[in-house]
Amino acid sequence: MNIQRITAIIATSAGICFGMAAQPAIAGLVIPGPAIYEHQPGSNSNFVSHHIANGPILADDFVPTTNAWIRGVEWWGSAAGSTLWELTFHTDNNGIPNVDNPFNGGTQHFVNAVGQDPDGDGIFHYGAFWNPQDFFVQAGTEYWFSVANAAGGWTWALGAAGGPNIGSENYNAAQSQGAICGNGGPHCGPWVGLANTDFAFRVVPEPASLALMGLGLAGLGFMRRQHRHA
Repeated sequence: MNIQRITAIIATSAGICFGMAAQPAIAGLVIPGPAIYEHQPGSNSNFVSHHIANGPILADDFVPTTNAWIRGVEWWGSAAGSTLWELTFHTDNNGIPNVDNPFNGGTQHFVNAVGQDPDGDGIFHYGAFWNPQDFFVQAGTEYWFSVANAAGGWTWALGAAGGPNIGSENYNAAQSQGAICGNGGPHCGPWVGLANTDFAFRVVPEPASLALMGLGLAGLGFMRRQHRHA
């Protein structure tokens, strides 16, 4: 099999993957698929995060395992007073989220999500995904995820002891309570670190990102084998 044939197979498979990813956006669903960052919940916290003037609003940092377009996110916390959520991805600014609008390369989504508490332990599981993907992350690079409910009183669950089980993190969570940014939310800070605090969330990539990476590695492996046998 020659190089042109390998290229054709990769291109065809990529087209199928992108076709699958181009489904209509559906908010409020738990997201299937592998994660590039995941910190499971431990217990509920007392830290409130809501999209109301002056906040408070919460963010936590994450370092993804691979380069990818973000498809969606899941998060855990208390029962929410509204099904409307603000989800924001920030780039990093020396250990706190970037606050300049639109977050110096970050992105923001307003989604509807209804939580589920199958264990009856008071920790609700929320999730939402969207198309098209509009925030690209790089492996080993620091980012911040912020989630806020449209009503007051919602608290974000703490991450389980031992840290994330997928990806990594470098800082404590942060809280902003102050000015209203041009986007209508209190992301302009000042951001203040929350000592010894991490929150529970899961970041899911676009399937094509992982598929293309796998196809590229498979193609390289095949080419090496062909070269050895030549």
